[in-house]
Amino acid sequence: MFFILFLFSICYGVIVKVEVKQICSAEIKSLNVSLENLPSVNIETYNSGSLSYHFRVSIEGKNRVWSQKVFTAPGDLKRLTLHFLPSNKTKIKIHYCDKVFEKEIESKEIEFKNEDWFYINFVRVYSNFLVAEIISNVSTEAVIMPFRYPENLIIENYVGKLKVGKNFIRVGIEGDLAEDKMIFVVASIDGRYFSKSEARVEKPVGLKYWLFYFIDTFRVFVKISI
Repeated sequence: MFFILFLFSICYGVIVKVEVKQICSAEIKSLNVSLENLPSVNIETYNSGSLSYHFRVSIEGKNRVWSQKVFTAPGDLKRLTLHFLPSNKTKIKIHYCDKVFEKEIESKEIEFKNEDWFYINFVRVYSNFLVAEIISNVSTEAVIMPFRYPENLIIENYVGKLKVGKNFIRVGIEGDLAEDKMIFVVASIDGRYFSKSEARVEKPVGLKYWLFYFIDTFRVFVKISI
C-alpha cells in the first residue's frame, strides 16, 4: 500500500500545466508590382504565427481595391494577384486578426483613355454580394473594380471573361451600401479597353429581395439574361 501511494505521489508531482501563447502574425514573402497593361500586384503572404485566420489584401492608389477573403493556417504561403489604378503614392495592406500590415509600393499615376467599351446597366445589392449587369462591346478577359465608394464598405475585385452583349457577374461585399449610384471601372487585363461607368444601385426588400435573389443567382450561374 505504501508503494502504491508513493508511486501515485510521484506521478502526480510530474503533471505540469503548460500554456502556449497563441500568436497571429503575417509576413510578405514576395511583392511584385507591374505597371504595364492594367497595373497589378502579385503578393505572396506567409502565416508566421500559431493561429489560423482569414485575411484580405487591399491596395489604395487612385482607387481602393480589395481581394477576396482568404483562409490561411500556420506555415501557409498564399499567393494573390490584385489589379488596381496606381497613384504617385500607393499603399498595400494586409488585413488580418483585427490588425493591418501596411507597406508603400513604388508606382506612378497612369491615365487610361475612357471609352464606351463597357456599360453597367445596374447593380443589385444583397446581404453579402452584389450582382451587376454589364453590357460589353468586346469579348475579353476583364477586371471590374469600384472607383468611388464609401470608406466603410468592402467591394471585392472581379476578374473574368466578358462576352459581347449582356453579362451578369457576382461580387462579394461587406458593409452597408447606402448610395443610389456608384462609379465602377471595367477594363481588359491587357489595358486595351477601359471604361468608367456610373451604375444605379438597386436594393430590393421584402418579397422582391427573394424574387430577384433567385433570378440573379440563376443568371450568374447560367450566364444568360431573363
